[in-house]
Amino acid sequence: MSLIRFARGQFAFSLIQRRGGESMAQIPTTATTSRVREVTAGFSKSHNVDAYFADDAEYDVLPLGQHYQGKEQIKGLFQVFYRDAFSPARAEIQNVIADAETRIGVLEFTFKGKHVGAQLGFPATNKEVELPMVAVYHVDGDRIRKARLYFDAAAFMRQLGM
Repeated sequence: MSLIRFARGQFAFSLIQRRGGESMAQIPTTATTSRVREVTAGFSKSHNVDAYFADDAEYDVLPLGQHYQGKEQIKGLFQVFYRDAFSPARAEIQNVIADAETRIGVLEFTFKGKHVGAQLGFPATNKEVELPMVAVYHVDGDRIRKARLYFDAAAFMRQLGM
């Protein structure tokens, strides 16, 4: 069972009981939940890999079967998505959810951009893309250690006219 509270337009979870009903001490969530939320939202607004990712971080783009290891590879991913292949490009955030116990931040957003450069072996189409996405971030201290990105790859390809 979870107690869900609404905070500044965003959801935060504080676990009070485990499934099965056994009690557990209330977790002091204010600082931890806030920090997980800040890291999750901060990165999504700035895309500053150096400021938000651990040196050995991993980033998986699950619909495309892509795995990126370390800051340099992750920076390359964001260079393509937010500068080279799509420009202008932005992430419009709908929801940020943070869990203090697991230190997981979940971001629901819409990726918007114009396809102006080659990507995945396809030439630029100059089509506008508007695609709902979800990113899950595992936060360790002030850094993202692991990230997973989910989106509908078929809808993405349709919007590109493929």
